[in-house]
Amino acid sequence: MTNIRGSKLRTERKTVISDNEFNQILTVAQQIKDRFFQLRVMALLCLLRLTGKRRTEIARLEVDDFKVSNGFLNVTFTLLKKRKGSVLTKQATKSIPLSDPLTQHILTYLEYLNDLKPKPKYFLPCVRSVFGYNIILADAHISGRQVFNLVRDLTKSVWPHLFRETVASDVIKKDSTIIGAFRVMRRLDLEDFRTGFNYLRRFAADVIEREEKATAKVDVIRRVGEG
Repeated sequence: MTNIRGSKLRTERKTVISDNEFNQILTVAQQIKDRFFQLRVMALLCLLRLTGKRRTEIARLEVDDFKVSNGFLNVTFTLLKKRKGSVLTKQATKSIPLSDPLTQHILTYLEYLNDLKPKPKYFLPCVRSVFGYNIILADAHISGRQVFNLVRDLTKSVWPHLFRETVASDVIKKDSTIIGAFRVMRRLDLEDFRTGFNYLRRFAADVIEREEKATAKVDVIRRVGEG
């Protein structure tokens, strides 16, 4: 598990984000009084949880990268791939069910952005304070570091990359076979299949342990019944 950055203790966390923990973070976000800042960080949290995308990939998203079609919110990310001293771009679209409750927070925020005049180009536009007023810059987006800070302002025990590991854990819980590693690779747009197997090795042990405990309980019940 990656270290918790920004902490003096540099403690190492052993678990991914639970549903209860994520809901607690959302509750904190809901307490933000400014409407824009509240909607922005809630949409960010939900997008991180649903996709597990890197903070820089989310920071570069444009409003027009979001399209609703056939019961899904399709989000097209621009990925930067380094190749022998040069940087290539690649697009990857992730489809999020509209039926997922977390998707609604993203849609509400997008509706807010589309109603602004002028309409911001980016999903996470820069904001400047001028004489006590917050001015949204239509043609500039925040940095990956600022995405990190938005999450860390809400909680000291969660950081953006942990969402990536949580999504990988979701995949492995559903399929802890070798194919599961390739599912993680596809879900997170990994270049190296070995990274997918690293996630499989990390989280499959938890799946096996839960299955063994469940099996042990069944065995105890059966033996008691037979006795």
